[in-house]
Amino acid sequence: MRTDVDSFWLFALASKCRAFTQENIAWSLLIMGFAWIATTLIYWAYPGGPAWGKYRLKNTSFTTSKPIPGPRGLPLMGSMGLMTSLAHHKIAAAADACNARRLMAFSLGDTRVIVTCNPDVAKEILNSSVFADRPVKESAYSLMFNRAIGFAPYGVYWRTLRKIASTHLFCPKQIKAAVSQRRQIASEMVSLFNDHGRSSFTVRGILKRASLNNMMCSVFGREYKLESCNSEVEELRALVDEGYDLLGTLNWTDHLPWLVDFDPQKIRFRCSNLVPKVNRFVSRIMAEHRAQTVNETPDFVDVLLSLQGHDKVSDSDMIAVLWVSAAQIPAISPLYHVYKTTFWMSSVDLTKEKKTSP
Repeated sequence: MRTDVDSFWLFALASKCRAFTQENIAWSLLIMGFAWIATTLIYWAYPGGPAWGKYRLKNTSFTTSKPIPGPRGLPLMGSMGLMTSLAHHKIAAAADACNARRLMAFSLGDTRVIVTCNPDVAKEILNSSVFADRPVKESAYSLMFNRAIGFAPYGVYWRTLRKIASTHLFCPKQIKAAVSQRRQIASEMVSLFNDHGRSSFTVRGILKRASLNNMMCSVFGREYKLESCNSEVEELRALVDEGYDLLGTLNWTDHLPWLVDFDPQKIRFRCSNLVPKVNRFVSRIMAEHRAQTVNETPDFVDVLLSLQGHDKVSDSDMIAVLWVSAAQIPAISPLYHVYKTTFWMSSVDLTKEKKTSP
């Protein structure tokens, strides 16, 4: 109560003080505005943009070192425009313009970014412990990717996930055991291509379905024909597509803290709608596996459920690992190379046919 009374008297005295006139308040706000603009421009004047300028001014040990070249972009925003469509082309063009193909710095709002077009520098970056942890995006955190190997911070938990993945998912024995599965899916892809004949069709759609079927078999133990339509596969496809769209969208709130409370792109809202669907889907499959007494061909769900001791993971972490595996395996599995080869061969054949046709 005493604090409230003291605060009341403080405001009362401030209101009676003649120094706090409207004119003085206006001048104070104007001076603060000019100071803020000047500080923003000073940060922006550094090579690499505002995030690098702020970092170098706050860390005096770096002010004497040679700055990394790079585009300044816009005040406050930095080079956010580089991350729009065909970002790799725009970043490469910016590196050429700044003569910084070996190492270039730029800013995404308050986030410092470096990029290299040199394989030797890229190797040094990937092998450096400084870059062991990835900055967790809001969408990745909301979609539980921070509990999987891709975004989990380097430490005991990350090493445990890496051990599980290398031992049970990507080991040579497991890859060799799935040869017949990959051959079957590749054969079904060729059959679908033949069935279309000379009619036009989207190759990408078939590749995505084949990749999803391979993942369903490897992770969840479900086998489906490529030409058949299954509600479970379609449900997972919709979840994965939505997840990839959320992860691939440049979220302004990740780089502009003053936008966090507004969620202008509705990414937080979409994540909150997607996560319950993912939990229900994966929990249902886990419950079915727990109800099975014997499984002749154990899948990744069976492996996670059988872990004991230090390798055992909680149900919530298991859901995150399985969900991320479902989203990421299509891009990193050995079958992906089959898809690329098939896509290339079919494109070449279609091009040849178009050139030879009258």
